[in-house]
Amino acid sequence: MKEIKKIIEEIINSNNWLNGFYDYLDGDVLAIVNQPEKFEEVVEVVDLQELYNKLREFEGVFKYKNLLFFNDWQYGTFVYDINNYEDYIEHLTMDAIPFDHFIKIVEQLL
Repeated sequence: MKEIKKIIEEIINSNNWLNGFYDYLDGDVLAIVNQPEKFEEVVEVVDLQELYNKLREFEGVFKYKNLLFFNDWQYGTFVYDINNYEDYIEHLTMDAIPFDHFIKIVEQLL
């Protein structure tokens, strides 16, 4: 299996919201540099309540079991399965999801 940092790099390269390409096309010339920087480090989380709280408060990459959550204040949360990461498996708007519903979503994705 590939190293997690390599997987994250490949995901960012293929997702034009996360890599800043769409913002660049809209005129933000620094987006292709600044946007990917948010996702350079991954934070591993073992508790769903902690994951939920982090996704509602912070940008970045969060790993829970085999799932990677790429959280961006502007574009929401893209969820990828590290075992099959060619495309995201879910897109979430965390502000609109209560915790009990979030638990059900994550359980279905696992």
